Amino acid sequence: MRSVVIRTLRREFHLPGQAEDSPLRFVETTPSIDGEAPAPTVLALEELHGFYQTRLPTGPVIEGTLRNLARVLELFTVTCGVADERDAVSLPAALLVSPAGRRVAFVGTRRSGKTSLALALLANGWAFEGDERLFVRADGVVAHPRTLRLTRALIRRQPQFAALVDGAPSLDLLHGEVVFALDPQQLAPDWHIRVGPLDAVVFLDGAMARLASVRRMSLEAAFGSALALCTIAHGVRAQGIGLLRAALARAALYHLQPGALAATLAAVTQLPALVAA
Repeated sequence: MRSVVIRTLRREFHLPGQAEDSPLRFVETTPSIDGEAPAPTVLALEELHGFYQTRLPTGPVIEGTLRNLARVLELFTVTCGVADERDAVSLPAALLVSPAGRRVAFVGTRRSGKTSLALALLANGWAFEGDERLFVRADGVVAHPRTLRLTRALIRRQPQFAALVDGAPSLDLLHGEVVFALDPQQLAPDWHIRVGPLDAVVFLDGAMARLASVRRMSLEAAFGSALALCTIAHGVRAQGIGLLRAALARAALYHLQPGALAATLAAVTQLPALVAA
């Protein structure tokens, strides 16, 4: 028995006394993150007739089975992460680091292929920072802490990943679709989330093509694509737009048309801007 630990960029929650196969392991997130670690908040669970309840730091009491609590905590931690970064621009993206030390954001909507590409890159020596969203802040770009999420649909499309989720915690989150939580530390031992500039930004085209291809993008084209996908809170829009444009201006910018995964991987890893020392 050990605590389930959940990190966001500015908070840490502990749920003590959980078995290794507890459904709450689905939301466990344990990277090291730049900056001073926050003091942990303990969410004590009380059992009553086979159900559980705990009080969230924001006040409400949540209750139900451990699976129900995991679903609520999944949403709660995302909400906390976004609220804590209110002055930042939120962009749907995976963030990885090439073997040459290049920080690369792969930007795209859900089902654009970010997770499949991230898994393939991890198998080829890349380091993982995040796979859901990144925040463009005044002090740099940083990934929201979350484990890799693999749906059954993804595994059907890419059956070579099936062995990775053997024994991984799972929940039915998306309209009955089963989702597995894969700790990236099972694939690469060091999961470290940094704050800093991006060396490259790759925009994924959601439509699968027969052949994978990559082309350079102008700053204006990349900026327009990022604006269409990003979220900026009311009251800080002008500041956020400036931060986003500045982050893109210092990075190499690409448009990726995914094809078969092996071809897509080859197209990405051969880009000079990503492999140069």
